[in-house]
Amino acid sequence: MEYDNIFILRYMGNKNRLLNFVVPAIEEVTGEGDTVCDPMAGTHCICYALKNRNKIIANDIQQYSYIIGRALIENNTETISKDEAEEELTGFYLKNQKENRFRFFYENYTDTYFAKEQCLAIDSIRYAIDMVGDKYKQALYLCALMHAMCKVQSTPGHFAQFMPKEHQRILPLRAMDVWEEFLNKCDDFRKIVNNGMENKVYRTDYKELLSNMDDSVSCYYIDPPYSGEQYSRFYHVLETVVKYDNPKLKHKALYRNDRFKSGFCYKRSVESEFELIMKEVSERQSSLVISYSEKGTLPLEKLKKLSSRYFKHVDFRQNSHTHSTLGKGSNNIKEILLILN
Repeated sequence: MEYDNIFILRYMGNKNRLLNFVVPAIEEVTGEGDTVCDPMAGTHCICYALKNRNKIIANDIQQYSYIIGRALIENNTETISKDEAEEELTGFYLKNQKENRFRFFYENYTDTYFAKEQCLAIDSIRYAIDMVGDKYKQALYLCALMHAMCKVQSTPGHFAQFMPKEHQRILPLRAMDVWEEFLNKCDDFRKIVNNGMENKVYRTDYKELLSNMDDSVSCYYIDPPYSGEQYSRFYHVLETVVKYDNPKLKHKALYRNDRFKSGFCYKRSVESEFELIMKEVSERQSSLVISYSEKGTLPLEKLKKLSSRYFKHVDFRQNSHTHSTLGKGSNNIKEILLILN
């Protein structure tokens, strides 16, 4: 089956290519119109694939993810296009090119992740987006900007490090036009799924979200980090462009000084993180669907044993998937689904 999907950015553990594996499992334990909650939604592709059928509550601690959720999940009616963007934003874009009112990327990222002209374009697009009055249209434009930035970045495929100046791939990447890539992406948002429901998106720690949920949620879906790699290390530049809060940057890779670190990435805490979720969800008598990996930080046998402690029915499924390692080649890894109720 073909599910609704708008590709925004290449993301570690992204489920864009696994929709036909994950979404049917959630559909099995929910009815049409039931509420599905994703407490760590990332790019929101699972939520968006379900939106035609279910009411969605989504959350992520990262601001860039919250913006994607606002654009695709909470928003039911606003759209944008290339023509509309040119009409609405060009004047402000050119104004910032001339006056440099927004200049954080130009001053901090020139000749690192982007060329000088690309940094100026990012600042200018971001300034123009700030002039848009509607929060959902702002979010849609920010999604297009994030996509453009990911397409032109001088990196192996993530923002954990930038390429050295002598790298053979850097010249064609530095020659790419951010404004053109941004405008072209806007056409992908000419249509947004409208399910006629009051979908909600939050930006908080998943533990706080769970503690405030009522019993109306039929199914929780979680796709936590599988490894010791912190997502905030790979997407800090996107966090900065959406917040545009002039953060202090540190290290050679220019990380933000307020990066979030997930307990799922540490062997000492990953089991307790899973247990907290299972306990909360089972007490509400809701279903829980977990995406994980055969090479996850928590061994599968421990995850299964923990699941059996809190749920009567434990359905274990696996699917081979060529997994992107964002610049380190690709691995054929078994993706795991646990359907618990």
